[in-house]
Amino acid sequence: MSGVKGDRGKILEGYRKLILRWNPQINLISRQNPANLLGTLIGQCREAWDLLVTEDTSGLGDASGLWYFDLGSGSGLPGVVWHNQMVGAGLPVRTLLVEPREKRAWFLERVSHLAGPEPILVAAGRWGELRGDILAAAIPEALPSHILISLKALRLADSAVLAGLAPFLERESEHDIALSVARFYPSDQEWTPELAKDLEIPTAGLELRAGSRLLLARGGRVLSPRTPREASLVISEYLIPAS
Repeated sequence: MSGVKGDRGKILEGYRKLILRWNPQINLISRQNPANLLGTLIGQCREAWDLLVTEDTSGLGDASGLWYFDLGSGSGLPGVVWHNQMVGAGLPVRTLLVEPREKRAWFLERVSHLAGPEPILVAAGRWGELRGDILAAAIPEALPSHILISLKALRLADSAVLAGLAPFLERESEHDIALSVARFYPSDQEWTPELAKDLEIPTAGLELRAGSRLLLARGGRVLSPRTPREASLVISEYLIPAS
């Protein structure tokens, strides 16, 4: 296990170096004290991951197959960090970073080569508008037991998130699929009816569709951080029944 942790640490260090190398040209993060800022941002992403798995109610830690989508990935936060955490935990993850801005997508392609045998795929386009060849490359033969979608600096309502996911679900599955959407918010965020309405997060028990697939809403909640410097996670969850 120590060897695995060492390998993941090397990948994360390579990621840090790439961001600092290309930040002046691509503006991946702020140019004011970028090394310190990057350390803070990576730490925030790792702490948010710990919060997610500690408070997990949907079986993410026991997933027998996992698809992970990071929407509006930008510099790869939290996508690259969360992928690294999942692989380090032994989760069988397949990751797709979605980024519409050409230069940042180019940067993420450079980062994807650091992942080792566990691939990070990159889609240069908008969620819900991805080309067919990108979808074909990203979709393995079998549907997973769990799908995780993260959004850090992107504000999409759940209706748009689910619409973009629909093409990935156009096949039969013999098992239920748990779907979790995790959004980064300020540390003092609270769960309110207004927040649920703004993000179009349906109440638990409501039936809706993503393309041809039926989904059952499990509702939403806020995972509050342990310290003020960390981020809250606004979580919405769904069950996709076997078809």
